[in-house]
Amino acid sequence: MTEPASRSLGMDAIFQYTGSGVQLFSGAVFYIIIVRMFSTTAVGAIALFLAIVGLFNIVFSFGLGTAAQHFTSYNLGIRDYPSVRKTIRKIIGFGFVLSILGFLALLFSSREISLLFLHNPSYSFLVRLLSVVLLGNILFGILNGALLGLQNFRLSAIINIVIWVFYYFGSIALAIYARTLDIIIIGWITGIFLGVALELVIILRQISRYPGQGRAPGGNYILKYSLPVLLSGIIGYGASYMDRFVVAGLLTLSSLGVYNFALLIASSLGFVAVPFNNILMPKFSELFGEGRKADISSIVDGSSVLLSSIYVPAAMGVAALSPMVLDLLGGSQYIGGSVALSIIMGFSALFISVNILTQAIASVRRTQLFIYSSAAALASNIVISILLIPRFGLIGAAFGFSSVYVATFIIQYFYARKNGIVKFNYWAFGKVWIAALIMFGAVMSVEEPLENYLHHTLLLLPIYIAFGFVVYVVMARLLQFFKREDKDLILSLFPPKYSRIRKAIEFLILH
Repeated sequence: MTEPASRSLGMDAIFQYTGSGVQLFSGAVFYIIIVRMFSTTAVGAIALFLAIVGLFNIVFSFGLGTAAQHFTSYNLGIRDYPSVRKTIRKIIGFGFVLSILGFLALLFSSREISLLFLHNPSYSFLVRLLSVVLLGNILFGILNGALLGLQNFRLSAIINIVIWVFYYFGSIALAIYARTLDIIIIGWITGIFLGVALELVIILRQISRYPGQGRAPGGNYILKYSLPVLLSGIIGYGASYMDRFVVAGLLTLSSLGVYNFALLIASSLGFVAVPFNNILMPKFSELFGEGRKADISSIVDGSSVLLSSIYVPAAMGVAALSPMVLDLLGGSQYIGGSVALSIIMGFSALFISVNILTQAIASVRRTQLFIYSSAAALASNIVISILLIPRFGLIGAAFGFSSVYVATFIIQYFYARKNGIVKFNYWAFGKVWIAALIMFGAVMSVEEPLENYLHHTLLLLPIYIAFGFVVYVVMARLLQFFKREDKDLILSLFPPKYSRIRKAIEFLILH
């Protein structure tokens, strides 16, 4: 990694955060409007549409997005630019074939899927429309992997900003005009194919500058790397959705709508980790290509503490204010999911470092481990969901879903520790949690008196957020999460000309 590239990583991260933030905001506005335009049953159907597309996307993308990131960055690390060109062309070719196969599979199984998941054949036409969304999603994911592998983090972020605005706001505009579910899917189609077109043009233009002669990894080698990603993705999908399927089977579609809305809020906070995932995977792969495997563990340590210092207080804030957040975003009919939301937020915060571990393991080509971790996650969710959902309803579902974080982290951590690609500063993690729990307690202590005085007005939400933020920043400055060398590394990611950004970061978390 050259020095200029290293210094620009901080700005790349800001672009990635902006892209993830726009996606989060657009998705939030979409669901806020949708839950007010449609019944909870329709919202539950939309949730199942996304689940269906998600499953087929995992199967037919075949893990090629991850492979594109790894092999492209690996070849950049060894300075083999002709191989970069040939690798991307080969993976894009695979992507077009697989996307067409996925489209045809969903198209011709639309009636069966409608009966299986939605218990009604009248949804068959909508499932056929979803096959077009699937075609675009597969291509977009693979092309975005190639773009990230080329380490065009800023372009990737800008494209995500553009397409997710079209994806969600286009659907909203069409839904306002015609309040039907099919018009929402048409909006999704428009947005995703705009992204595919932009990515394809940019990637082909960039790789045309590289020499044409070179060796790319063989198709069998790429598939050998991608197959465990595919299998773990399928198993992981089942692990992530098993609680929802049990809720749909044992409770009502309306209950699924309430629970899924709580999960959407919980998963939306994952935007905090997305920039870490997008940047670290290519950088770890580049270090692996340069023969600097030992450096990966040091970056895993620092980036895990940094991610935790951002995500943990945000998750604890959502947990503290879950009834108000659900009321504000979805309406009073969704408050029943508040306890489930709080449980999921707590577990996701405790094991947020699994995001960093996943990127490190994939970068050293040990993707087969993902099969074991996802299988453990699936088994834990099945057992806990079946045992607890009949008795505790959505709270039991939340524990089932949360067990996915626990099982995945345990398997990946012990492997990564055994193979020397992880070391954690547990003392720093402890400081982060102390600060976050103090903030949590402070918010909870003022919540009831203020609500009694102001009669539970939603205008209190920004006050709580500001108060919690101030408490956390004060505790962060007192406890000093980071070692001196970590502070210097984080600040070095931003060129001197961005002095205001450097000062803001130093004031907030590095003092």
